[in-house]
Amino acid sequence: MEFRGVIFILFLFLLIGVDSNAFPTNDLISKLPRQPNVNFRQFAGYIEVDENVDGRSLFYYFVEAEKDPLTQPLTIWLTGGPGCSSVGDAFGSVGPFIVTKDAHGLQTNSFSWNKVSNLLFIDSPIGSGWSYSNSSSDYNNGDDSTNKILVTFMQKWYEKYPVFKSKDLYMAGSSFAGHFVPNLANALLDDNNQSKQSKFNLKGLVLGNPMLRKKLDEIAKIDFFFSREMINSSLYNEIKKECNAIDENNYFSSIKTTWTAKCKNLVFEADLAAFKTDAHNYSPQKLFDVFRPPCTENELNLNLTKQVPIVSTEVDMCLPLRVQFYFNIPEVQKAFHGNRTNLSYRWQGCFTANFKYNEADKDLDMLPALKNLLQQSVPITIFSGDQDGIIPTEGTLQHLEKLAEELNIKLTKEETWSFRTKRERDFAVLVEKARIAEEVKRAEKKNLEKDRNHFRRDSGPSGGANRIIKKARAEELVRAVPMNVVRPSICGDCEYGTALRKLIRFKLLNRGFFNP
Repeated sequence: MEFRGVIFILFLFLLIGVDSNAFPTNDLISKLPRQPNVNFRQFAGYIEVDENVDGRSLFYYFVEAEKDPLTQPLTIWLTGGPGCSSVGDAFGSVGPFIVTKDAHGLQTNSFSWNKVSNLLFIDSPIGSGWSYSNSSSDYNNGDDSTNKILVTFMQKWYEKYPVFKSKDLYMAGSSFAGHFVPNLANALLDDNNQSKQSKFNLKGLVLGNPMLRKKLDEIAKIDFFFSREMINSSLYNEIKKECNAIDENNYFSSIKTTWTAKCKNLVFEADLAAFKTDAHNYSPQKLFDVFRPPCTENELNLNLTKQVPIVSTEVDMCLPLRVQFYFNIPEVQKAFHGNRTNLSYRWQGCFTANFKYNEADKDLDMLPALKNLLQQSVPITIFSGDQDGIIPTEGTLQHLEKLAEELNIKLTKEETWSFRTKRERDFAVLVEKARIAEEVKRAEKKNLEKDRNHFRRDSGPSGGANRIIKKARAEELVRAVPMNVVRPSICGDCEYGTALRKLIRFKLLNRGFFNP
């Protein structure tokens, strides 16, 4: 009788071992503190990426799709920095939860990408989030070392979750992920060419305000500051001259690859001017959304506040601070199976003090990497928020125009459209403010007053205003480089042409892509 009992236990063990859909139970998150009930599973933990190096491990957070996860694709999310936590980013962007207003719990994110895909967030490179190594040399990172570790991570992650190896794979990220994502995508394709085993089923990339060529992005940032009156004309002209970026129609041939010390100092001075919130205070956070005031909350207030969270679709500038607070709650770290090394410092969304990233790698041109992917029929979607003062739309447009020229891709005409009635898969810019020359404003106001006297409202600019817009274009009074000037739609409550919301479509490539 005892012998048969042993056979039964062994047989049950073997059944569990051969279940290809079984996920690692040690990494299963039963429930995060004060999260709402959901019908999908979450996993988090460490993947050792080199058995020869003691403790070299990347931390990950995996979320199943809301419906039929085994039939849905897998999307990897990498965030920028370098040095920012992708796992933390999950709770302020595309993940299933948003940290509540009191920072002690979670609420569902109605815009989560796990409605259409399984999501994998990876803290990379080593030193970001809860990823770590016991070798101090691993904290000196660069594009090559980061990429090699990520490839190893993916191979080992698929060993834990083998059912997803055959699923469609998408890769996404923002900011410096403009390096991480294309590099990893190319490495996975190279691995496919060399491996005789199962292949990575890469289907496409999504990049938001990506850093693709740092020097150009820096100069585009200066144009961005000047067009929004965040720096004065004298500083603007001095930077353009010193950094050899005077020819706006030919950025790529005119910008110096090596900047003088004076050029760097001038760019830094422009950053400080743009960071300014008043005569004496600066806030780097302001550059993530230049027209919104930075967050003024502090963690002490969060700790004492017990208010009921208010769900809003507005941009929440205090959300990163609340994510930081939530991730430092001991029971949250325990639920995540995170911080197993008991870090000597508090968790931060972006923490670069404990590692260095190769400065030369930051300056690398990523267009060849994108070009290689497009030539291998990998679709790439790039989206850009027009209020980002770090990697603004102006530079991204220049990158894509250059890329299209090299690939001999014909660009379609830019159009305006409503996000409520039309979906696109290409390059999109959300325009929140229409800045119009003073002459145009005055002409439109005069036109509106005339129309009100006739008890009607115009739906668009008058002929007189059109002539002034044409004149403003010729005299470069309206700055819209490299996009065409978009005429304002006039209403009774917006005489000055403010607060217009439009979506500009810049089409680079139209191929199939999953529909988030």
